[in-house]
Amino acid sequence: MDGILVVEGIITDDESIITLSRSRRLDDDRWAQDFVFGARVYVERDDGRLFPAELPDHNVWPPSYSIRNGKLDPNSRYRLRIEIDENGSSYLYFSEFSHPIITPEIDSIFWMKRGPRQPVTIHVATHSPDNEVLFYRWSFREDWEIQSEVFLDGFPFRCWNYSYSTEIMLGSAERTTFGRVTDIIHEISPSNNRLSVLYRIEVTQNAISRRAHTYFENIRQNAVQGGSIFAPTPSSLRGNIFSATDPNRHVIGFIEVSTTTQKRLYIRRGDGVFEPSFSECLRLWTFDEIYGDSCFPMPPDQCNPLEMGFVVYEDLPNSPTLYILKICVDCTYFGTEQRPYDWPN
Repeated sequence: MDGILVVEGIITDDESIITLSRSRRLDDDRWAQDFVFGARVYVERDDGRLFPAELPDHNVWPPSYSIRNGKLDPNSRYRLRIEIDENGSSYLYFSEFSHPIITPEIDSIFWMKRGPRQPVTIHVATHSPDNEVLFYRWSFREDWEIQSEVFLDGFPFRCWNYSYSTEIMLGSAERTTFGRVTDIIHEISPSNNRLSVLYRIEVTQNAISRRAHTYFENIRQNAVQGGSIFAPTPSSLRGNIFSATDPNRHVIGFIEVSTTTQKRLYIRRGDGVFEPSFSECLRLWTFDEIYGDSCFPMPPDQCNPLEMGFVVYEDLPNSPTLYILKICVDCTYFGTEQRPYDWPN
């Protein structure tokens, strides 16, 4: 189904983040997203109040609509309202009105490693004290510090990077003892540089309804079988969003109304999880070692190690100049020098 509207996000306390896109089939039967930038998006409360969204920032990925709707009132119902102009016509979409589901706190986040060269798995554990919440959805953001393998004056030594979860992660307490849920939400190779200095993961938890859980589980299975959530979608995957302008216009999406809880976990290199793989970064090279015989009989000034990804490590009189790979001394190959404002290290 090419060109259908895809709505992703959740209405939650303080700030709701919504992403709009359209599916697009590529020539090789793969699917891509075309993000929708010019829509008018609101959170609507059942007393008629509208909370407008800020337009997406083209420099932020994925581009999303940010809606500051304040703390959710458990006695009120909320829905998403979307207005899109297309081909000279205006189309109006709504999600269904819902009362907020109150999300319990995350009990714990912890990591496990079963042995040498085994991956690090990150787990989340939660439960609902009153057993009223049975279904959950999780997402996460991860930040990590990277240091150059070799320190060299004039090159950045400390950098940082970040990433967001992309998979649909669901949990169910329907068949568990005392409504407790423990699931693996992430896995990291022990040689991944995420673990080389300091790593942080912040897990976001939302309680969801049985209907939302069924919808997202079907979406997940459809992605596994078809390679994308945009692959031909069975009618059973219809969510809770509809077009008020044209009821026959198909929409993918389920907008839940739920409060949010979060928890962080830090993993340090000293925790013993990082197992670096073999690296060439401790080796210093001379001109002849870099080029062997490949530069001759070409004049040496036309064989430039600096153009081959090397930098000068040491240049002493009466000694061969020593070079090192730039990737070994410049951490911006793996991140940026922009330190997170709340980074503890």
